[in-house]
Amino acid sequence: MHPVLFVIPLPFTETKILIDSVFFSITFALVLGIYLGTRAAQKEGLPVETALNMTFFGLIGVILGARLYAFFENPSFYFNHPFRLIKLWEGSLGTYGGAIGGVLGSLGYLVLKRQPLSHYFDVYAPYAFLGIGIIRVGDFLNGTAFGKTTGLPWGVSFPKGSFAYNRHLSHGWIGPDAASSMPVHPTQLYSAISCFLIFFLLLALASRLKKSPGSRFLLGAGLYAGSRFLLDFLRDDLQRHSPWNLASTQWVGIAVLGSLLLAWYCLDLARTRNEPSGASTRE
Repeated sequence: MHPVLFVIPLPFTETKILIDSVFFSITFALVLGIYLGTRAAQKEGLPVETALNMTFFGLIGVILGARLYAFFENPSFYFNHPFRLIKLWEGSLGTYGGAIGGVLGSLGYLVLKRQPLSHYFDVYAPYAFLGIGIIRVGDFLNGTAFGKTTGLPWGVSFPKGSFAYNRHLSHGWIGPDAASSMPVHPTQLYSAISCFLIFFLLLALASRLKKSPGSRFLLGAGLYAGSRFLLDFLRDDLQRHSPWNLASTQWVGIAVLGSLLLAWYCLDLARTRNEPSGASTRE
């Protein structure tokens, strides 16, 4: 666990700049994703200026959506600590909120400029999941988004003062003299691995899915929502609600999967209508 990744001392002073792992991972993921996505858009013949403008509005949507989602998840906390809403480097960002906000921000700009939505979304989709995977590594370093206790050999124990440690201490599972938490599922790394696999899969299927605009984005989003739904059963930091004791992220995942299936159906229907009737006659 490394919540502080770098310490940069300022010359001639005792002041030090602390670079948090969450802030670094988010910044690195955004810069890398925008760079690789824009380069891919250029290779596909899409206007670079339009692509960059889309990412700008998408980035605004990501920040607003992530913060709004986090706020509605725990409104009492943010009413008591309102400045935490602008402290992006301290985490508390809702991934689903950021993803939905980013899509809506990008969508709004592309619709306003009358640009082909599916082309831009398909090009940027792999790098979005690459970025989410990098952010999940930052969560692991910060000790957030931790899993339930496990006896598996790859279970991870977080040190004293970590989120997992405090939760186990509050439940009486460990004593105040314990040096670390009980071993837990490294759900952050599970999520990171699933995102990296989606990233590589979308790149590998790029040529095959190119015949169906929009399918690469929908496939990636569907795989993420499905894997996230399953992995959230292993999370121990999520509030669960009845019925079925599901976390709010899982309910959002169900809604996202339903929306994606509807979008895929509409996409397939539109493609079928646009195909010329190829009925051939025999003599």
